[in-house]
Amino acid sequence: MVAKTQHQKLAFEWDDARVLLALWRKRTLRAAAQELQVNASTVGRRLDMLEHALGTRLFDRTLDGVLPTAAAEQLFPHAEQLEQAALGLVSAAEGFEREPEGVVRISALPGVADHFVAPGIARLRARYPKLQIELDSSIAYADLTRREADIALRISRPTTGDLIAVKLASDQFAILSGKAYAAELSTLRNWADARWLCWGRDLALLPDALWLAQRVPDGAFALRSSSINALISAAESNLGLLLLSKTFTRVRPLVPIKLAPALAKDAKSLPTLELWLVGHRALRAVPRIAAVWDFIVSEFAIARTGRSAR
Repeated sequence: MVAKTQHQKLAFEWDDARVLLALWRKRTLRAAAQELQVNASTVGRRLDMLEHALGTRLFDRTLDGVLPTAAAEQLFPHAEQLEQAALGLVSAAEGFEREPEGVVRISALPGVADHFVAPGIARLRARYPKLQIELDSSIAYADLTRREADIALRISRPTTGDLIAVKLASDQFAILSGKAYAAELSTLRNWADARWLCWGRDLALLPDALWLAQRVPDGAFALRSSSINALISAAESNLGLLLLSKTFTRVRPLVPIKLAPALAKDAKSLPTLELWLVGHRALRAVPRIAAVWDFIVSEFAIARTGRSAR
């Protein structure tokens, strides 16, 4: 880059905006480099070149990272507009696709990804062999507006961004266990009479964990874990009772527990879990996105009712 003179316009490029955005959002050279998929020294060098071309400092370097200056604050919204324009260009180009092929990135919570999405991918590929699926099984939300994923399965409907959503399920939690432990308990008459499985203490504010904490003494918990798969595996092994969507009984060897009338009445207050399929409006009609979207809707209709949505 060349510094701007009195008679020369600044040649500001999209890569410059990407550097500015990454540093603004991550606040360290290393984290920005990871997002840009380059090394930290490259980010530092590109920032130096950009500041030299602009004739102003954009970020103050500190021991803890970088802090944006007033100049960076002024440029940031324009860089975001460039980002959105670039994403729109990519989306428009992808619209030329004629048949479902290529990569589709799906983001989903671990329990949903592992027990509902992953098992269906073989059927999806049998129908569309040119598709390639990247499945991110994570609690963290992928930013669909920044194309961190093409499709996401979330427990809440988005309220911001140019996103569309369809509800896949709305299930009240059920009390489930392996068949042997259900038979051993017969009819449960007191919450404290059973062994329980629950989220780890780092997830103690989740609705199902709060519901249990109000009814079950601490000594009754046989296992706490931040892994939904660990909890499901323990329940299948008859270690204890687990609060889970009843839909899981269609894909895992789990059964509901029989409850005495007083507990059945109390169980009506169990939390309800919603699941939403979310995508970017601009990508919905792209053939590969549409194919995966429609397939997921159909799969969850089958899991919920046992009948195809079509």
